[in-house]
Amino acid sequence: MKNILRIFISDLRGLFSNFFSVVIILAMLVLPALYAWVNIYANWDPYANTGNIQIALSSADAGYTTEDGTYVNHGRETIEEIAESTSISWVIVDDPAEAVARVIDGTYYGALIMEQNMSRNMHDIMAALRDEEPSIIFYQNAKTNAIANKITNTAANTVKHNIQVKYLSVLIENVLKEADAFMDQLDAEATLDDLIRLLTRLRDSLRDYANMISGLGVMDPNLIGRLEGAKNIDTALDAIDNADMIIMAADAVLGEARDDLRMRAQEMRDVLTELEDFLNSFTGPSVTTVNIDAAIALSARAQTLAEFMRQALPENSSASGIAVTASSLDAIINRLQSIQDELNNLKVNGQDSLFALNLFQRMARDVAALRALVDGDLASGIELIFDGLERDIQLLYNILDSLDATVNQIPPTITAAQSTVAALQSTMRQLISFLGDSADSLDKLIEKLKNARDNEAISDLIAMLHGDPNEFAEFLSSPVEVRTTTIYPVENYGSGMAPFYSTLAIWVGGVVISAVIQQDAKPRKLKNVRDGQRYWGRLLTYLLFGQLQAAIIIWGDLHILGCQCLEPKLLYMTAAVTSLVFVTLIYSLILAFGDIGKAIMVVIMVLQIAGSSGSYPIEILPPIFSGIYLFFPFPYAINAMRETMCGMYRYDLYKYLGELLLFGVAAVLIGRVVRKPFIKLNAFIEEEMEETGVL
Repeated sequence: MKNILRIFISDLRGLFSNFFSVVIILAMLVLPALYAWVNIYANWDPYANTGNIQIALSSADAGYTTEDGTYVNHGRETIEEIAESTSISWVIVDDPAEAVARVIDGTYYGALIMEQNMSRNMHDIMAALRDEEPSIIFYQNAKTNAIANKITNTAANTVKHNIQVKYLSVLIENVLKEADAFMDQLDAEATLDDLIRLLTRLRDSLRDYANMISGLGVMDPNLIGRLEGAKNIDTALDAIDNADMIIMAADAVLGEARDDLRMRAQEMRDVLTELEDFLNSFTGPSVTTVNIDAAIALSARAQTLAEFMRQALPENSSASGIAVTASSLDAIINRLQSIQDELNNLKVNGQDSLFALNLFQRMARDVAALRALVDGDLASGIELIFDGLERDIQLLYNILDSLDATVNQIPPTITAAQSTVAALQSTMRQLISFLGDSADSLDKLIEKLKNARDNEAISDLIAMLHGDPNEFAEFLSSPVEVRTTTIYPVENYGSGMAPFYSTLAIWVGGVVISAVIQQDAKPRKLKNVRDGQRYWGRLLTYLLFGQLQAAIIIWGDLHILGCQCLEPKLLYMTAAVTSLVFVTLIYSLILAFGDIGKAIMVVIMVLQIAGSSGSYPIEILPPIFSGIYLFFPFPYAINAMRETMCGMYRYDLYKYLGELLLFGVAAVLIGRVVRKPFIKLNAFIEEEMEETGVL
């Protein structure tokens, strides 16, 4: 246990030993939180600004003159009513052709056109049955934006539903007015033959209306199924990615640092060349105090450059290339200091010509060796350092690129459209049934009148058809009232998405830690350290920073964004358990399988982004996801966070956390047991990759 704590404390001392490592640690802690906050904020209220989406409204309706001489134009009335809504930016365009042209050039996302037959078909049932042209056409520019298309489709479907309700209202009103007219004629006509003729005419009209409604496109039984299929559209939202900008800035800083060290090495090479040439240019008698001072100055200048480069390197780091570079610089510094000491002794004790000549020649050979060291080990060491850092930067780029595949979800507009269509189909089926039953009743009544001339049947018909046509029309056009009661209400869409993005950010945090901190602990000052002690000692370092990342993420969710949370303390606990499991799993995978473990880590993350039920219900995803998602940790962490944020149900929170901890147990087994057979194989793979000079 003591060795584990010593390794842990040594890690912390090393990480906080210089300014640059502290900056990297701070970035490592904040980067995952920024990723979560940006995505949650972007999804906070995705439909708040739909009023900025422009859809054109135009009417080509020629109007209609009813039998009583009243002129109506339902197309113009409809677009004026629609334009009062502010959920979409409706723009009335007088010329339908102009409205369509503006959809084609991208000015408007769509255009809703009332065709010239609209009013006539609402009043003349026979003309509507013969007319094959639609009464309403919706034009849509599908290439502008996939999500905008879903919003405009929903808006258009809502409008079409309202128009169809109005259409049914007018239609039913006309039917009942005809029935009312029949009642008037019944009072005036005394003969039974006239009564039978009128009943037959009314029966035929009722069946014509029922046939017309059955032929409407909205009664297509496959319509809801096609809407369900439309949910699986492959689309994505561009999201603000501050994390990518931070990594780009880090990449630029690394490039500047590489160029600076290269420049320093080149300058030191030039000074050593000048010193070598200077030492070779003198014979014994020509060596004077002035010459010695010049040689000392050149040597000191080269030493200063080497010391500057040495101070820029981190201490006790096992990063690739740092040990070679540090060793080379130490050798250069020590030899240059020795040269200066010998020159100072020569200056103080006299300048014997032969001794001075031999000394200068030997120093020239030493300087030549130092110059070769600069060109060889030092130059290659510098390149190794920055090649390793660039690989880590590239890993972060790959991770962020993989996150772009997710990107947000298609809004639940299709579901709303399905509900609307289902309700409308139900209403129309009721109406068709009503009309059919009425016609059947008339058949029976006519038969009774013909056979038995039953006056009681006439009374029944009068009771059924007598009434206010407007009241009947209003009820039958929309007979069902639906009231929605929300269980576990969520204040906004951003709070609903917070569990997914917070869980994803905790995983990203573990990935960032693995990119910054090495997995294999190599304590230099400890003896007889066992493999298990190295595992637990370095894992403690990982877990510490993972817990800090999780706390920062949740703190920002609650206090910066203001996400809904009914149990804040339990949310912090859930995030802590999630980080414990995720970081242990990531650490163990990479430690056990090396670079292959990194690939496994990325694959797990990508699969869980798409198939963890974080944004889409698992039921609507392809079958492969519903078969494998239970074997990944994301769903349990997301569900646990939902319990704390949206409302608790019995002991579900602790059940999810218990299931999540099983992955932590599996992670420890991977790091302590599964890893052992792969140690030599991983070492062999790393050697082979290093020999490529690229990987």
